[in-house]
Amino acid sequence: MNFDFYLGGYFRDHSYRLVLDNDVLRISDYVGLPMPEHEMIVSVDDNKAWNELVGFLESCDWKKRNDSEVLDGTQWELIAKGKGSKISSFGSNAYPTDFDVFLALLNSVVNAVGVKITK
Repeated sequence: MNFDFYLGGYFRDHSYRLVLDNDVLRISDYVGLPMPEHEMIVSVDDNKAWNELVGFLESCDWKKRNDSEVLDGTQWELIAKGKGSKISSFGSNAYPTDFDVFLALLNSVVNAVGVKITK
């Protein structure tokens, strides 16, 4: 599976980048620019929380673009392609209706390394 998620933007305390590399989810939680020392990893091999997230992604029908009238703020992008799922979606201060469900499932995966992703 390919998984690449970014959430960040201007005037945010934290930005996040999560990339799946084989069976390892590489997580960067940073302020400003990402640095190698900000990276944490979580194994998704036989990881129940990850499997629940993948199941959720298989049921998603997100539109390609989600925008609001606000220019500064939070931007995000998700590219997830795998067996049963294909999502390429991004937004600026606007989200799919089930985005909070997505974040809750993603946080179940990354909380093992002390990360909590908020929009």
